Amino acid sequence: MLREMPQPKFIEVGQPAVPPSAPPADLNWQRVEEFLRVRELAENTRKVYERQLRQFYEWAQKPWQQVTHRDIDRYKQHLKALPSKQGGSLSPATINQSINSLKSFFKWLTVKDYISRNSTLTIEQLKDAPKPPKDLDEAEVDALFDGLNYRGESEVRDLAILQLLSHGLRAGEVSALNIEDYDGKRVHVLGAKWGSDGKVPLKPEAIMALDSYLGWLVRQGMATTPESPLLVSLSRNSRGKRLGYRGIYDLVKELAAASELEDVHPHRLRHTCATSLVAQGMDSILAKRLVRIKSDRVFARYSDRALDIKMEEAFDELYGLSSRDSDGEQVADLSVASDLALSQTTVTEEVK
Repeated sequence: MLREMPQPKFIEVGQPAVPPSAPPADLNWQRVEEFLRVRELAENTRKVYERQLRQFYEWAQKPWQQVTHRDIDRYKQHLKALPSKQGGSLSPATINQSINSLKSFFKWLTVKDYISRNSTLTIEQLKDAPKPPKDLDEAEVDALFDGLNYRGESEVRDLAILQLLSHGLRAGEVSALNIEDYDGKRVHVLGAKWGSDGKVPLKPEAIMALDSYLGWLVRQGMATTPESPLLVSLSRNSRGKRLGYRGIYDLVKELAAASELEDVHPHRLRHTCATSLVAQGMDSILAKRLVRIKSDRVFARYSDRALDIKMEEAFDELYGLSSRDSDGEQVADLSVASDLALSQTTVTEEVK
């Protein structure tokens, strides 16, 4: 009896019988992507984390569970040896930021049981040298506002910008504001650095400046829909478009140059606002919330400076002295000095 012929199998010559497998996934970097995905981070903060973790990842060249305390310490020494963009070495603040990013990520890896031990626990931050005060005195702030008188068409807009900066907003935050973020009494800061979103109440002079500016926008025929940018460029090539960080920075530098002020930039107005709030008696917790600073260590720079100012004012009042100049030099009140001299002369004559 004849058997049935089996069905033939055809194999193409030169072709693999089994399709090639996909390249293995980079599990180590997937952990970073998961970390960034599950954290509630502002976009700019997420980019900073990603950049710093990638820098370490490319330097270490090993799985996360194999990273040791010694690796972290060697990486810190590596950062200390790197040059900065301006020349010299990286600042302690920049290095500490990278260390804090690693600490946060490795803590998360440990909690998720992706690694058995946290290799960053014993790593200490660099000690940063005390930074000099960066607040402006009253005369310097007044000089910036006086410079607005020569701004021509942009004066009404520039006044609104300077008022917002004087309320502690960062230049980037001022640039990002839309018209809907101003409700007539306060501005709503969204997408801020390090997740420092919040509501900032405005002083009457700031409200007046913003209302005048919005009325000017309407008269100019510019967009005033809720989603339109609050501050717009007035340059020929980008008129009516959002004014960027650089435009705000240049504005403050131009006002400073006109007033012959040195080393003045937008962020110094933020320092001035925070210091002034505490110096005028606002509770530190409330002042910290108003300027949207979460770190007690960072805010201490402002509160300590405010205490120094109040201490000198109390000392001067106690001894009948006038206020000090911008360098902290004691300036005697001439009327008090005259009275003291007259008193001394009288005593001398009585002795004679």
